[in-house]
Amino acid sequence: MTIEMPPRGTPAQSRAAYRFDGHRGDAQWSLALCELEASLRRAGVEATLNGQIGAVDAVLRGTAGRRRSRTQRTVLRPHRGRLWWWLRVPPEEANAPYLTPLAPAAEPAAVARRIRGLLTAVQD
Repeated sequence: MTIEMPPRGTPAQSRAAYRFDGHRGDAQWSLALCELEASLRRAGVEATLNGQIGAVDAVLRGTAGRRRSRTQRTVLRPHRGRLWWWLRVPPEEANAPYLTPLAPAAEPAAVARRIRGLLTAVQD
């Protein structure tokens, strides 16, 4: 195996990856996170925002008919030149991929509706 090192003074990552990792605080990224958090709250789901990793954790608290709360992590990642929300699949779901594309970041209400549906459909 041959490992090539970039010349001194150049980033070790491609320009696109470097730009993506270095701009998590940009306006588009922050706006998408805040819009999904607000849409989830409007849908009656608690939401916790994590700007460092670009994730929103949706929590539907247990009610009298349910024994425990349900949580779903959704992460913001690029997909085909746009930002998309991806569902992080729990490890116990062995047949599913680790991340599943959900919807473009420009559609926070649709994403919140789908997440709420997922959380309410899963019964203990």
